[in-house]
Amino acid sequence: MSVTFEPHTRLEHLEDYVGKIHLNLPPNEARVQLLRCRIVAWGLIAEIMEERYDRRYVDQLFSQAYQALSTAAGREIADPYQDPCASQYLILDELRSYSQRDPSEPFMRFIRAEFKKVFVPTLRLMTDLCLSANKYSWQDVKAQLQEVIRVLRIDVTWEECEERLDRYMNKVGRVMGIESGPAKSPEETAAGKKP
Repeated sequence: MSVTFEPHTRLEHLEDYVGKIHLNLPPNEARVQLLRCRIVAWGLIAEIMEERYDRRYVDQLFSQAYQALSTAAGREIADPYQDPCASQYLILDELRSYSQRDPSEPFMRFIRAEFKKVFVPTLRLMTDLCLSANKYSWQDVKAQLQEVIRVLRIDVTWEECEERLDRYMNKVGRVMGIESGPAKSPEETAAGKKP
């Protein structure tokens, strides 16, 4: 039986964890955990629905976490949401690089276990938040994520990933100021327009 807390309590625990993450994890693991925690934080503020908890609140919390992590690591570790366009490419490159790592190491077990909860929503949000015409479309990102699933032998189907993603996006779309629901390809969007 798992213990669940109401959203305010969970957010307090998350804030405490994020504030100390640089003390508890190596930088590369902390970076992935921060991606995961941010997804959770936006879900929690969407549940709380109070004016003081908004996207800026979460961004400030994570800005401080990345500053602390950079200081602890002795090198700049940028918040990927500061430049979602560049981060799209960097995260996909990093995921592809994991094929060179030992699949039995604990970090890789974590990556495979958290893939649909961390990387799928993170990359969907970054795709929506990037306003550049040169960005990957969501269709491009989906194709690359499906290849990562295959190469890393992640035990999940794309249908499971999309089902979870659609629920999440419907929940946080208002908080993020983006359209909720499944992302459509340009062809699907054009087909849905009235003449």
